Amino acid sequence: MAPEKELAEKITAGKNTNRDKAFAIYDWTVENMFRDPNTKGCGLGEVDTLIRTLGGKCGDIHSVYGALARATGVPARELFGIRLPSGKEGEMTKAQHCWVEWYSPGYGWVVVDPADVRKAILEKKITLEQAKPLREYYFGAVDESRIAIGMGRDLVLIQPQAGEPLNYFMYPYAEADGKPLNEDLYGFNIGYKITFREI
Repeated sequence: MAPEKELAEKITAGKNTNRDKAFAIYDWTVENMFRDPNTKGCGLGEVDTLIRTLGGKCGDIHSVYGALARATGVPARELFGIRLPSGKEGEMTKAQHCWVEWYSPGYGWVVVDPADVRKAILEKKITLEQAKPLREYYFGAVDESRIAIGMGRDLVLIQPQAGEPLNYFMYPYAEADGKPLNEDLYGFNIGYKITFREI
């Protein structure tokens, strides 16, 4: 049995509905995973490693959530995008973020963001108990400042890229003379800047 399947069954033992399974996995993710500030970008989402190490950023935490949900028969999908910072204009080059959705029959896709709970715990230096309002909010809601850019993994772009399929798409990807310029998924080496301005 795959490690994520075994773990998912343990987490959701006695749970029968998609909602109950999704919530049990959310609780487990918030309580057991942690935000690792040393992770590059949003992480690579390598579930086999992550269910042992438990640390990463949003791409990691949500990959684990999605894998555990799917292992119990609950459809789940990750969304990759960027956040608009507060203010009327500025830079948002490193504001990428992802979140995850699970499917509720008869209702549709329900958003969750356990990674933002873990981020608040780390950055605000608060306890799980103090994070309770955020924990409740991010099961079924997210803030309005997000822009979804991509969904799915191992992506081939509409104009197929010369390089390997992209793990996910929310960072710029560039090619010249049919060769990828990105040294990695994040493309930090290509010198891009993302700005915003209210119009």
